[in-house]
Amino acid sequence: MEKIRASSYNTGIASEYLVLSLFYRQGFEAYISLGNKKSIDIRIVKSEHETLSIDVKSVRGYSSLVVNNVISAPNHFIIFVVYNNNFEDLKTHPDIFIVPSIELSTITETYEKEKRVLKGKLKSYKDRWDYISKRKQDNDY
Repeated sequence: MEKIRASSYNTGIASEYLVLSLFYRQGFEAYISLGNKKSIDIRIVKSEHETLSIDVKSVRGYSSLVVNNVISAPNHFIIFVVYNNNFEDLKTHPDIFIVPSIELSTITETYEKEKRVLKGKLKSYKDRWDYISKRKQDNDY
């Protein structure tokens, strides 16, 4: 059990820093939150009056992603990082899905008391970095 927990922790940390690096490559002012009991993984400062919060969820394989502790709020996004069983292969890049948290309930299903998102429901969110880059007045996320 300890090996699974370490594996899950490493996947989560690797994914948070991967997403953080992608924000920096796009020119964002982004900050990572430290600790493993947090609801916001990354904060983006777009202007003096506008910030975005990011919750990064990741899996090495894929059947579904648990989203029990995800909040729904304006300017909050969930970024799913799916490694498709290729976590250790550094030449293979994971799939990345950007979902405005206010849309999460439309793609979430409940299985055995857990809220989960199935891969098929994420297709339209693949590589949707434009959700993050849009100005506040351009949308209501």
